[in-house]
Amino acid sequence: MRRPNPILALMAMLACVTAGYPSSFEFAAGASEKQTKWPTRTIQISISNSLTPFAQGIKQGSDVAGAIRRALDSWARVANVAFVEVSSNLQSISPTSAGDGVSLITIAPTPQNLAVFSEGNNTARTRMFYDAVTGAISEADIVINPFPYSVEGTPLQFSTDGSFGTYDLESTLAHEIGHLLGLGHSGVIGSTMQASQGLNGTYGLAAVTERSLSDVDRVAIREVYGPCENQGLVDGKVFNSVDGRLLPINGAHIWLEDSNSGRIVASGRTDLSGAFRIGCIPPATYRAMIEYLDRPTDSMALTGVSAGDYKFGVGGRAFRSVEINTQLQIAADKTTPLNYVFVPPQNALPLLNPRFLGTNGELSTIPVPAGAGTKVTLQVAGEGLDQIPGTGLSVSSPFITVDAASLTLQRFANSPPMISFEVTVGANVPAGDYSIRLQSNSGEVAFLAGGITVNPGP
Repeated sequence: MRRPNPILALMAMLACVTAGYPSSFEFAAGASEKQTKWPTRTIQISISNSLTPFAQGIKQGSDVAGAIRRALDSWARVANVAFVEVSSNLQSISPTSAGDGVSLITIAPTPQNLAVFSEGNNTARTRMFYDAVTGAISEADIVINPFPYSVEGTPLQFSTDGSFGTYDLESTLAHEIGHLLGLGHSGVIGSTMQASQGLNGTYGLAAVTERSLSDVDRVAIREVYGPCENQGLVDGKVFNSVDGRLLPINGAHIWLEDSNSGRIVASGRTDLSGAFRIGCIPPATYRAMIEYLDRPTDSMALTGVSAGDYKFGVGGRAFRSVEINTQLQIAADKTTPLNYVFVPPQNALPLLNPRFLGTNGELSTIPVPAGAGTKVTLQVAGEGLDQIPGTGLSVSSPFITVDAASLTLQRFANSPPMISFEVTVGANVPAGDYSIRLQSNSGEVAFLAGGITVNPGP
């Protein structure tokens, strides 16, 4: 499921409140203790005849069939699975009480379909049926919201041509098919599996970057379906030190950046015991970072976190972002241990909280696209950013530099401060997602993991 993404004008940053955070996708019988995956390499997908260029919620003339095919193909190539598309007269997804064995993609405005959007406005949802013992998926239904609307309540549509003010249908489908294959949400902003979806026109650009799977998406799906020969694995546990006791940290986001390029390659989250495991990592040297969760995501269902129980300042957010290893060596066919204990002041409530980023006069929660050989003015807003000096700004890549002298600070009534600064993207920068690093005068560090996305050239 995708939640709508707020677009904030710089002079009214918090006039629009972010939407709620329900589960990223829905397990029909509760969260699985096993990794959910299809037991076969051939998966039949039934395309409801409700999905036409004239369907409710879709801009007329859109290439619906092409968007479905391209979204399926992008995952099939990486996961080494084959999707078999068949047409279907079915309109509604299966109820949670029982699946029908048909994996359906639909946009029909039936009561059964509309019921899954009753708790909030999302662009789509995926409902999964699986074996509780083995994690084997038997059915996964995707329903596209036939009545999407903005956070202000304006009716919206899906399109495939980048039309201003519409959602990109292919991006929506690419995200939901990741759920259909068993993935949860990613904490990397530039990932196809991140929790937000922006409208076309955000930052003055077509919001189509999520059509292309990121390195994080590719590593995550290969860890589930392979192949992972000659790849590495990292696992460990993360604890908080409280009054002399070591308490496991649940839901902490860990990601790995290639030490040479700064490109984000893989990510994962800790479970209830504080443990995490990230597999299928290409052998190389990495920097490992960990951050608090500023919001619950659907993948919390996979780590035992209830979105309904999530509260700010509790659990994952009660520690500060840290670079936990600067030279993590990942070797082929070997497991690399990575454990960490938060100690004062790292286990204190963070004071830095960059919550929105953007460019071209808009703030959002989706990545800023940047082309090779260009300059981009970035804006970042959130608590504590008025304590960031120009020398405290950087991008985790030797190919992307920050002009420290370009830093400016703006304050708004009843809103957190906002900073803007200019970055230069090298002509030879590798395509991928890159983190924005912020360090305050006190030394505290915060990240926007994958906040900048460099797309492949033509």
